[in-house]
Amino acid sequence: MTKIVLIEDDFLLADNTKTILEISGFSCFVAEEGEIGIQLIEEIQPDIVICDIMLGEMDGYEILRIIRYEKGLVNLPFIFLSARADLSDKRKGMNLGADDFLTKPFTTKDLVETINSRLEISSLKKASADVEIRKNATDIFLSISNHEYLTPLNGIVNFTDLMSEHIDNSDLLDINELQVLIDGIRLSGNRMLRITRKLLWYNQLINGINPWKHAAKEQVDIVKLENKLFNQLKKSKSTDFHLIANHKALPLEGYDGIFLENILSELYQNIIQFANIDYRIYSEILTTDSELILNLKNHFLGIYEMDTQAIKPFYQAHVTKDKNGTGLGLYIVNEWVKSIGGQLEVTCTNSIFEVNITLPRVLK
Repeated sequence: MTKIVLIEDDFLLADNTKTILEISGFSCFVAEEGEIGIQLIEEIQPDIVICDIMLGEMDGYEILRIIRYEKGLVNLPFIFLSARADLSDKRKGMNLGADDFLTKPFTTKDLVETINSRLEISSLKKASADVEIRKNATDIFLSISNHEYLTPLNGIVNFTDLMSEHIDNSDLLDINELQVLIDGIRLSGNRMLRITRKLLWYNQLINGINPWKHAAKEQVDIVKLENKLFNQLKKSKSTDFHLIANHKALPLEGYDGIFLENILSELYQNIIQFANIDYRIYSEILTTDSELILNLKNHFLGIYEMDTQAIKPFYQAHVTKDKNGTGLGLYIVNEWVKSIGGQLEVTCTNSIFEVNITLPRVLK
């Protein structure tokens, strides 16, 4: 059922409009003032908002500004109600991102037709955006395939050729030389596995499939898991990095250890890849009875642009001439965190990149 948030301080009008909408097959949630309306929009995640312009402390224009620019809901259909909607009112509303205006008093027919029209346009926009994302995915894949796939694949082939060459010549490799070749093959293979897994997860997510729905239920010591991941990443880096850890965490209950390892590897890879080696990387893991809080931060190299609202498929926060990676790492992490009822926030200020993740300590 289509969900509508109605923000209207005239009780009788709000009640009558709610009744009309529900009889017409919509689900309607009413707020009498702006702050409550904004909270309701965040909680309900409606399909459309109908809002009076003339309200009390916060008028409709301010509500729309907050929704569009502070909350980042740029595609949420937004219809204004007004006792007078002259050209200047409409221009101001449209400049802020309003989709339509209804002048009071309005008929049931006008109300329902306006809503349906805006929902249809919204659906077309979403379909167009999905096509653009898929096109973008193809473009990104083509642009990264040489580096992200061929580089590790060449590594596997070259290391394997070296081993075969020694065998063909009946040469006995020193154990340390053999270990170097094996480690090279393993690192290259893991890199290919990671990029393939991200693309497969992305494909499931955009098709409405939860990639983690078949997760196992077990106890996971996240401190040991993080140490394991950082040690693995140390081996894959040509330069060393310095980690300062503060951990006071109880084990997680009801998590899938393999999924969690794969997810966190995406996060730590991102943290380490663009870290300035002259500074330390900080990790803090704390738990309460109900939550686990993970905080990571680094000093980053170059130009890095990221905040929570910018997390989306194929967005690359590092602004460099030669882009590396798919830009899917943080997007995948964020989608997984949301799927289990957690929250992720990122900030990027004064050359410091910081990630805060809050997870339920026990998954039901």
